Amino acid sequence: MKFNVTDMTCGHCVKSITEAIHAVAPDALVLCDLSTKLVQVDGEYLPQDIENAIKDAGFHSQAS
Repeated sequence: MKFNVTDMTCGHCVKSITEAIHAVAPDALVLCDLSTKLVQVDGEYLPQDIENAIKDAGFHSQAS
């Protein structure tokens, strides 16, 4: 699943988002692309759980 995270702007953002997702989905493969502002999460997880984790890390996201 992919999420558009428009306020992801730097490596620190990537680290924060990745850690937040791993807190709720420890086995997820998380790929962040700063140039497109996309976060891809591979694994069997509910999109709402991933969106909530991103939000809890302080970022806005939308499933894409």
